[in-house]
Amino acid sequence: MSHGLLTLHSHSALERELRFPKHTVLVDEKFGYMFTIKKPFVHNRINYFEVPTINFVQNGGVFKNLAE
Repeated sequence: MSHGLLTLHSHSALERELRFPKHTVLVDEKFGYMFTIKKPFVHNRINYFEVPTINFVQNGGVFKNLAE
């Protein structure tokens, strides 16, 4: 979990562990309002959204090596 991070960020380590395709990233549920294209995703009872990488970058997202 990304305790304390208030900016839009991805969970790269978790994406890598789960073998996500490069065209999508996982963002915290609280950032879902920033995206029109999103798919709910739950891992270890934590809610995320799977969003297109291009939209993530357009919204100023920062790539972090976060597992959860």
